Amino acid sequence: MENDELIAELLYKLYRKGVWGGRHTPIRNLYHLTSKIIIRESEKAVKELSNLGWIQTKKSTGEIHISLNPHKKGEIRNFILKILKVSPDFLK
Repeated sequence: MENDELIAELLYKLYRKGVWGGRHTPIRNLYHLTSKIIIRESEKAVKELSNLGWIQTKKSTGEIHISLNPHKKGEIRNFILKILKVSPDFLK
């Protein structure tokens, strides 16, 4: 995968906020406080994550909302731990 660190950071944000399955958030919430270059790369990363099946997308309130796929929780957790090298205690 390209941009593994960026992908892991996006997944980590969603993981910490508990955005799984039926709970979703507007995609723009992942992009605030980042530069325009990072936003473009983030959009590519979200598309890649959707193709992998790690996130689910839904059109709601006129914009795209995303959530983590609960069936891929183990894969997502292992990816975050491998790339970001965070303590497993942070991902409970």
